[in-house]
Amino acid sequence: MIVCVCNRLNDTKIRGAIAQGADSADNVYAYCNVRKNCGRCQETIEKMLDGSAQGRHLLVAAE
Repeated sequence: MIVCVCNRLNDTKIRGAIAQGADSADNVYAYCNVRKNCGRCQETIEKMLDGSAQGRHLLVAAE
């Protein structure tokens, strides 16, 4: 799914950046070698980051 039309970022690239340690939308842009343009995707990226963080908390709690 395309998340950022301006930079042609899809959910796979964004999840990859998050897996590499990106912890903010700005870090996701940096990991993907792009700049924020219109900003419409930022909310979606932040939701993806929140979902990833919640998943990490669940894994730690299960250990």
